Amino acid sequence: MGFRKLSSSIILLFIFLLNLVSQTVDANNVVMYAKMDSSAIWQGEQISIKLEVVQDKDAQVELLIPQGKLTEEIEIIKVTDGDTTDIKNNRIQIDREIIITSFDSGFYSIPPIKSVLNSDTFSTESLSLKVVPVQVDQENLDLKDIKDVWSPRFVIFDYIPSYVWVILLILLFAGVGVYLYRKYFRNKETQEAEAETMIIPHEKALEELYKLKEEKLWQSGQEKQYYTQLIDILREYIDSRFSINAMEMTTTEILASLRANKETKLVENNMKTILEVADFVKFAKMRPLPEDNEASMRNAIKFVELTIPQLEEEKEEDVKE
Repeated sequence: MGFRKLSSSIILLFIFLLNLVSQTVDANNVVMYAKMDSSAIWQGEQISIKLEVVQDKDAQVELLIPQGKLTEEIEIIKVTDGDTTDIKNNRIQIDREIIITSFDSGFYSIPPIKSVLNSDTFSTESLSLKVVPVQVDQENLDLKDIKDVWSPRFVIFDYIPSYVWVILLILLFAGVGVYLYRKYFRNKETQEAEAETMIIPHEKALEELYKLKEEKLWQSGQEKQYYTQLIDILREYIDSRFSINAMEMTTTEILASLRANKETKLVENNMKTILEVADFVKFAKMRPLPEDNEASMRNAIKFVELTIPQLEEEKEEDVKE
């Protein structure tokens, strides 16, 4: 009996030591497990692969996750940071999620995800994923369960051909060249020629007055139009010649400005006569006599001629005459 008890004790001790050695060997191993919540998704829908890695605390395990794609059809959207849990016995569990999607319908096999510890390689089981196409006719299709569908950011510059940028650059340089030419390199003689061709205010006014006279508006019963054009010519002349904003002034304001101006106070009566007749025609609907119409034209021409820039002595003699 004593021998049997001794034999039993030795056997139990051997089994204990064997288990202890087995646990020590397992403790050095890396255990990997991968799973998905579903084996089927809609085309373009996202799903996560939950990855669990059990390892020693101090083990330097390198996780081998491909960049960008798991397969040609399955894209990686994001890999989350590891969430570490202490499971005692100097072991930890690291949980990660690999967010994936696919825009190609079909049935695909996801290869095992691997890790390396020293010279040993560990891997998960392979997974299967079915990508269901989204039908164009969605009247009877409920898409409420599709969440977080990833869509690439639209960047308009990605859709502009390279030759368009070349054309835009050429136009930009051409515009800058024209600007610099006009601002810095334009021929001074050209500018002087343009200045000489500018119409002097009194020449322009006289040309328009004689043109209005030849139209013979009041002779055909268009007295209102005749006086409207006549006054507009004189207003524009006063504005450009004396810098008096006659276009925005009333008759009273124009006459007051002319009286206050040294160059026009001597011929203010000519304008006064024209403006009074014009106001009667436009506002009182009066039809002036032919003599009044002819006198208005003569006074307008005389007003311009007497205000042509000249020596003061010559101007005083003209007024006296």
